[in-house]
Amino acid sequence: MAPRFRVERKTKLREVLAAIKDDIAAGATAAIGEVQLGLKGELRQQVNAAGLGGKVGKSWQGVTYPVGGKVSLSPAAFVYSKAPKIVDAFERAPTIRTVNGRKYLAIPTANVPRTGTRGHPPMTPTEVETAFNQDLKFARAGNGRLIAYIDAGGSASGVRKLSGKQLGRLYRGKGAPARHVQVVMFILTPTAKMPKRLAVDDAAAHWADQVPSILERALSDAR
Repeated sequence: MAPRFRVERKTKLREVLAAIKDDIAAGATAAIGEVQLGLKGELRQQVNAAGLGGKVGKSWQGVTYPVGGKVSLSPAAFVYSKAPKIVDAFERAPTIRTVNGRKYLAIPTANVPRTGTRGHPPMTPTEVETAFNQDLKFARAGNGRLIAYIDAGGSASGVRKLSGKQLGRLYRGKGAPARHVQVVMFILTPTAKMPKRLAVDDAAAHWADQVPSILERALSDAR
């Protein structure tokens, strides 16, 4: 008579599979969360390195799905900017052209005061004329460009740069410097090429390449 065997199954296979599934979901969600934080951090660093200001840097936000501490076998991350137009301009580096029949774009120099405290935009040509109580004067600068400048007193002796202290005195109405100085305020040009200062796609590709290794480590930690 053939021997009989009885297998006693203490743990159901379904429970084992459920535990494995939970571990994988936890590891995958943790990995995508790490990728989201890494990409967001790199994009903020790009903005800061480009000198675009802390506010633009902090505009980069990220969220990992599912939210609320839940886990999923198919998690996702979304990284976005609250200043998309600024980011897009410095990512694509477009050529800016005049509109409404205007011939020139007025690019402010470092001599142009700002409309307020730090972080405010430079004055427009009209605001400069009002602030300094004189019309801008123009001279050709080659390559189809012009320079727009103001007089700081005296007789003509060529366009020079006024020191910050002298410019401040003139702006506050405390008189012109002893010698004649013409201060360049704007460069007038038909077109202007925005500099490319951001590489958003490169950062996204970099962190996408990191997903396998980060996922492998996260799954090991979740066991």
